[in-house]
Amino acid sequence: MEKKKLKTVEIVNENVELDEEYEDIQCPRCKEMKVVSWAQQTRASDEPPTRFYKCMKCGYTWREYS
Repeated sequence: MEKKKLKTVEIVNENVELDEEYEDIQCPRCKEMKVVSWAQQTRASDEPPTRFYKCMKCGYTWREYS
């Protein structure tokens, strides 16, 4: 299994609504399973949206491109 390189990102738009439920994803920093996610269009409109994740324990935020 190939590991993905994770980057830390700063959330600029605080008005983004987070999903109500926790994702079944582990935080790469603290290993907690309480992670929320949201999708945001960060590139051209013909590209898929970027998926952001935020750990509710340590506050670490990362993104994943589809």
